[in-house]
Amino acid sequence: MESRASNRSIAEKDVDSVLHPYTNLMRHPEIGPLVITHGKGVRVFDESGKDYMEGLAGLWCTSLGWGEERLVEAAAAQMRKLPFYHLFSHKTHDPAVELCDRLLAMAPVPMSKVFLAGSGSEANDTAIKLIRYRANALGLPDKKKIIARDKAYHGVTIATASLTGLVNNQRSFDLPIPGILRASCPHHYRFAKPGESEEDFATRLANELDALIVAEGPETVAAFFAEPVMGAGGVIVPPISYFPKIQAVLDK
Repeated sequence: MESRASNRSIAEKDVDSVLHPYTNLMRHPEIGPLVITHGKGVRVFDESGKDYMEGLAGLWCTSLGWGEERLVEAAAAQMRKLPFYHLFSHKTHDPAVELCDRLLAMAPVPMSKVFLAGSGSEANDTAIKLIRYRANALGLPDKKKIIARDKAYHGVTIATASLTGLVNNQRSFDLPIPGILRASCPHHYRFAKPGESEEDFATRLANELDALIVAEGPETVAAFFAEPVMGAGGVIVPPISYFPKIQAVLDK
């Protein structure tokens, strides 16, 4: 095994050791990484001390900012008490139970249970498994097709990258898997026809969805995946009437 110098910088160790997601791996050794050392509030700092306003909140998951002492104290207290435990085989613990109970109380629509996952990709992958499990349990083996939209982002596992409507997430990975159907992206600015209002645009997309389901066979379509605001696709906000029109099609 080749020995590595102990005096390498963090950037050098990164180039030698880390395989980065969503990164040009050919260029990375040439330009090197931006090494972030710490954060405070809405800003993060690199190793030279330069600060950056972090508009993405990490990857959409640090909306309370960096260096928030309440979070530090809560995390430290839980680490001392019970740093980890699982929920398999009838096991449970206070943090999981209280979180699930609170999420159900906050949910905008009635829900019965919460399944905890480690990432959005894992959560959506689990949803796909539950869709298939339900179909099999009800004796509906053909009702497993899932509709997702162009420019959507639903994850990077084999199944969720198939739902994702971004070509770069599928190229070279033999994706999408069978059973994934594609609906139009609800970006009025980019995809409306000349003179088409947002209302008419939303109506057209709902009609397209209806036609897609009819063509495939409603007895084969199980679910429609949609982000309220499409993040990775361009922070796309659909027309106000889009989701009510889509929901009406799904209800039918």
